[in-house]
Amino acid sequence: MSRLLRSFIVACLLIGFASTSTHPGNAITSLSELAIPDDQVVSIQARVVSLTTTMAPMLERTTFAQEEFLRLRAETKGKGAEYQAAHNFLRTQVQGLLKALNGEVQIRNQSNRIFNQIIKSPQTLTEFIAARPTVYLPPECPPAVALDGESIWESGKVVRVVDGDTVLVQTCRGELDVRLIGVQAPETAKPTQLAQCGGIEATRLLQSLLPVGAEVQLRSNNYASSNNFQALARPYRYIFAKDSQGNFSLDVQAKLLEAGLAMWFPNENEYVRNYQYLEVLNTAASSGIGIWSGEFCKNEKDKTPIGAIEIWVETDSPISGEHPFGEHVILRNRTDQKIDLSGWSIRDTSLELIDPKFAFPLGTTLNPQGILTIYLGAALPNFPISQDEIALGLTKAILQNPSSAGSKYTGDGIYLQTPLLANGGGNMRAWMHRHCIPLDCTRPDWLTKSGDGSDRAIPLPQTLSIALNPGKYGRVVPDMTGLTAEQAAVALTPLQLNVVLIDKSSEVAGGAMSGTTSSTSEKSVVDQNPKAGTNLPPNGTVTVYIDVKR
Repeated sequence: MSRLLRSFIVACLLIGFASTSTHPGNAITSLSELAIPDDQVVSIQARVVSLTTTMAPMLERTTFAQEEFLRLRAETKGKGAEYQAAHNFLRTQVQGLLKALNGEVQIRNQSNRIFNQIIKSPQTLTEFIAARPTVYLPPECPPAVALDGESIWESGKVVRVVDGDTVLVQTCRGELDVRLIGVQAPETAKPTQLAQCGGIEATRLLQSLLPVGAEVQLRSNNYASSNNFQALARPYRYIFAKDSQGNFSLDVQAKLLEAGLAMWFPNENEYVRNYQYLEVLNTAASSGIGIWSGEFCKNEKDKTPIGAIEIWVETDSPISGEHPFGEHVILRNRTDQKIDLSGWSIRDTSLELIDPKFAFPLGTTLNPQGILTIYLGAALPNFPISQDEIALGLTKAILQNPSSAGSKYTGDGIYLQTPLLANGGGNMRAWMHRHCIPLDCTRPDWLTKSGDGSDRAIPLPQTLSIALNPGKYGRVVPDMTGLTAEQAAVALTPLQLNVVLIDKSSEVAGGAMSGTTSSTSEKSVVDQNPKAGTNLPPNGTVTVYIDVKR
């Protein structure tokens, strides 16, 4: 039982004594004269035991919920789904605590009737205390043990492995839904999604490492660390199982990474093993183990080998306010073969991009030696993306910026996957772990230079470069409403923009014309695409529609 709960019960007893009045005239000489019915004593005993048993874990959960709420409020400035989930969880715990406290009022009222009779007696309280009902308190969790920069908070036995990174453990705090620290296993099947490549295998490996009833230690840097996915607070813990000698030395997180069945998922508040786990991940990936083999999951037609596609990611949005359009991934085809990317997808270590709606549209291709840019946010107003670019439409930035400050080694990674099928698929084709951490790296030359070695007219990614420096790379489309066809062409020429004229007044098939070959003084521009104010790259095309003046 926590110190807070002990203090609470003692305070209730003291209040009971202090709130009664003394009337010596009505005193009794023996406790036996009180004739307190046994059922009253048993009732009070049962209520106290029930209250203390209920409130001990409730106080623990409420304290935990408060710490998590305060942390997220500071980190998110009181915004976002994760903060709201923590807020709702804290509110639920407080409501439950208040409901339990209402039961304490009933205990106090019933106890006071007995206390009043005792206080009226000249008998000392010592005799009463000696004869008081015995309250058996729930066992306490042992004190935390500091170990290698982290602490052992709980120990217990495995109840069930939920999936590749979640385990139910029975501890002194009750049954905990433990989320492993430092790893993200592929997801298993859910009502709204297919099992990801490696999800079933990761779960089976964890089940073999943690059979039901296995003794485990739960460790972390911070007692209050938790995962609030889907509004369910789950403690973050490293799980260590016993080795063949009976020592808690089996790091199950590292075992998942060694087998190539998990991605690296560092947490800035739980950083003791971040660097160690990154090294384990890099070894597995470079060796082509598990999901890093490129062919771990079967039943897919694509045969693109690992290494055919080079990937680059920018996790730090250069647009003010961390606009998600600034987070982007660039793919480069290193082969002379066209690669069909229809239905492929990218994901980071989180679950933000696993929805099938983020899959690449049908017909998406990566041309020989070609480039494809994927912006994570929606396209910017007045900055249309090109045919070699995709905008996924996220409304917030999701990628964690890389950092090695304080030896925490945090960041994010991006993974390119083939289409996920009901019976397979979803293999990795390219990845970039945590963006150059722990080794420094430089931007590849192909981002700024063409295949022949010359400088690109606009550095990649093209549309983002225009948005960041429109005066240098952009061409603002003017409003050409009312101009003749010749005037429209003249207006676009100095801007290095091409023009396509479409005569809407003609009913003859093939009425579309290019350049300035067909125009009369009676016709003028009635519409244009893109609209005035749009920023295009040099040699961009503007379609203008002319019609007879009316």
